[in-house]
Amino acid sequence: MKIVGITGGIASGKSTVSSYLEDKYKAYIFDADKEAKALLKSTFVTDKILKAFPNLKDLSTISIAQEVFKNSESQIKINNIIHPIIGDLILEKINEKKDLHNLFVIDAALIIESGIFKQHQKSGAILILVISEKELRLKRAKDRDNLSFKTILDRISLQMKDDEKIKYADFILENNYSKSELFSKVDKILEKINE
Repeated sequence: MKIVGITGGIASGKSTVSSYLEDKYKAYIFDADKEAKALLKSTFVTDKILKAFPNLKDLSTISIAQEVFKNSESQIKINNIIHPIIGDLILEKINEKKDLHNLFVIDAALIIESGIFKQHQKSGAILILVISEKELRLKRAKDRDNLSFKTILDRISLQMKDDEKIKYADFILENNYSKSELFSKVDKILEKINE
């Protein structure tokens, strides 16, 4: 089973790429964002969050997001709680799915920052970085999440810049045009990975 990490900034299109890999290549998708949200149902995790963020109004994703995206210090606090658990979950899922899928995809915005990808790179994992023009990302995020442009820009400013992420990536996937063009690029990358 090949392990592929897919990362990119907010609304770059990484989830679109993951869905395509799931549909066409029958990949198993580990959606780190979805898994992190599921962890918020665990009292073990919520207790840690409440201790780290005593000003939280409640444990809704909106309240947590408002607190977490305030600054990089808040992000580090939440990431120190969530990332080790996500790392363990990924290892569990890889062991569980290794005989069922040829491709295991880790879809994670913070795969580099968390150090999660580094541990898989040692065993030959590939990292694909999805990049897109800022204006397009703003429009997609606004349409998808109904957030204000200020909120989106604040979140972008807290993320590692693409030119920094490029240093870690095995493949760069530019997503500025149509889905069909994007999927054609994905197919070419998969051909290279499977050579």
